[in-house]
Amino acid sequence: MGTIKEDIQIYDPVNTNNNVYYSKIMYKNAEISLQIPKNTLVLNKDKQKAKLNIDEGTVDFIKEVSKAVIEITSDKSPYFFGKTISCEDCESIYKEALVNNTLHCFYDEDTYFYLSKKESLPIEEVPEENEGIALIKCSAVVYTKHSFFIRWEICQFKIKKQKEEPEEIFKFDEYIIKDLPEHDSPIDGDPLSKKLEEICLF
Repeated sequence: MGTIKEDIQIYDPVNTNNNVYYSKIMYKNAEISLQIPKNTLVLNKDKQKAKLNIDEGTVDFIKEVSKAVIEITSDKSPYFFGKTISCEDCESIYKEALVNNTLHCFYDEDTYFYLSKKESLPIEEVPEENEGIALIKCSAVVYTKHSFFIRWEICQFKIKKQKEEPEEIFKFDEYIIKDLPEHDSPIDGDPLSKKLEEICLF
């Protein structure tokens, strides 16, 4: 049986600014997008960051992706950075976005918050704490001088009323929230380099 590492590809790092590099990451030749069942999202509107509670299945998958990224970074370190960095050293400088069952992630002006198909909300009207269904993606591996991490972004978030039950199930290979058939492709935003001015998760 294969491992997730065998199906993940990390592309050559690209320098954005201030010696911050990012690498595109793919899983089975596709962007990593995950639909999260109904859960709690807390927004930090000052920094465009968020905390998303996630289910155990997603936790396990993200941990496996992180492990693969650490190992691949070590394997490719002579080519990426001009020196060999052991897997143990890579692990020591890796910033895990997942803390227990909470994923530290990002959102931006392209994130789509909505109540129904016809009711999108500007970020100013979105409460800081919400219950709902999220679509997230792994946009890049970000490398700085002293650390690296996976940048997880919220693409869409459907706000649900407290009394409603989750309508969807978690799938790794879905790219849209199923009750939005008009969104048939991942959301394309501005070039990622514009989103990396503030690179620290914590």
